[in-house]
Amino acid sequence: MMIAIKLLQNDIPIGEVIFTRALLGMMAVAGVYKLRGQFAGRFVIRSVRAHSYWALSAAMAMVMWFICITLIPLPDATAIGFVMPLLVVAMAFFILGETVRIVRWIAILTGLAGVSIIVWPNLGMGADYSSASAIGAALALTAAFFWALAQALLRRLTQTETSGSAVLSFSIATMFISLLSLPFGWSMPTGSQWGLILLCGVAGGFGQLCIAESLRFAEASALAPFEYLAFPIASLAAIAFFGEYPDTHIWYGLPLVVAGGLLVIFREHQLAKSAKQQ
Repeated sequence: MMIAIKLLQNDIPIGEVIFTRALLGMMAVAGVYKLRGQFAGRFVIRSVRAHSYWALSAAMAMVMWFICITLIPLPDATAIGFVMPLLVVAMAFFILGETVRIVRWIAILTGLAGVSIIVWPNLGMGADYSSASAIGAALALTAAFFWALAQALLRRLTQTETSGSAVLSFSIATMFISLLSLPFGWSMPTGSQWGLILLCGVAGGFGQLCIAESLRFAEASALAPFEYLAFPIASLAAIAFFGEYPDTHIWYGLPLVVAGGLLVIFREHQLAKSAKQQ
């Protein structure tokens, strides 16, 4: 999905790409439910207010993430995005009132220190804050914040609403926000560009489905470490397609971010194991 976005960035307005991604993602989810015979009742929205909080937060995260990918190298964006799971823990404390003890707060601070190292060249003292790299790094950080907020809100939402309705409200909010860019000009894609747009939508939607399905067979704490495969995969893709190499400062900050994330995962696994034994 990220490769398709970067390949399209000079030819197709990002708002147009975001709109198509949201539309095709929603269609993919609906198609899977239909094939399973589980379509009925899956997309009923009971609380518009609850959905609006989740959907707008998630939509803002996606829009900012898509834009940041066009401004900074894929390895940079991916590395910054790893702070999101740590922010989810903090959001769970402040929004959901969950208990977060010292080990996870240490993990959060460790991860934030790592992200600070990663973004320092673009957002630290003396940086050119008007540059594309600075704007991209700021958008990546803000996207991580909004996505963490959305995840915390989604935990509360799914207690009373279906996952299908959450996908629907998210898709509607994303398409609405992307349509605001229509007056600035959308373009008619060529055949190859249509292929990349479809690839973006299908890859994004299929990825979401894979994540949702994986949670049916394994605990979230067991699956979470696989998220860190995104960095080597994104780095290899960036080198192969765009000649982008990870900057030196990433190698100093990324280990701290990953260490913080793995510490959170380890602690959550311990808590889940303890709860089962009780």
